[in-house]
Amino acid sequence: MGNSFPTIETLERPIGASFFLICSFQNDDNYFELKSITEKKFSKTVYESNDLPKWELDEVERLVGIPGKNTRILSFLRRVHREELVQIKKECVEIQNQIRKTDPLFRLIPGYLTSHNVIIAQSKDDFHRTYLFAGVYAEIVYIFHGGSFSVLETAPKFFKSKEALYFFNNLRQSYEYNKFKD
Repeated sequence: MGNSFPTIETLERPIGASFFLICSFQNDDNYFELKSITEKKFSKTVYESNDLPKWELDEVERLVGIPGKNTRILSFLRRVHREELVQIKKECVEIQNQIRKTDPLFRLIPGYLTSHNVIIAQSKDDFHRTYLFAGVYAEIVYIFHGGSFSVLETAPKFFKSKEALYFFNNLRQSYEYNKFKD
């Protein structure tokens, strides 16, 4: 038959993931306020996208709101462990609520990128999201296949844009190049 010795299973924590925030907003002042707050709270911004296609709300969200006219992504120097996503989402909700006092359309979506996929944190349940805890759900939006990220059918429309895909593929290249560095 084969090897008759039992294989010992071990549990290992994966290396840190690349942390990013997607921001949908109306005016630049609120965006710059966000940058200031998040650089103090999380770490220095390493990559910042240009203006990207407008964030689109899903069917349920459209019943109660509209998105801001601008969308950008900030990527941070600090690597995060995947289990931190819940706490990061909580902190982002606090920041979002603070900035919504002057920009009611402001939206903040945290996530992380690994060698294999891109995950975002959501606050609403859906069939394709995995519940973590404390009201936070994880949603896979891209998987790495054939040398590039591929968008999942269930991902928000924003991730299907060539601009977003380009940003995340470049972010992955940087992640791969730097993933074992401090």
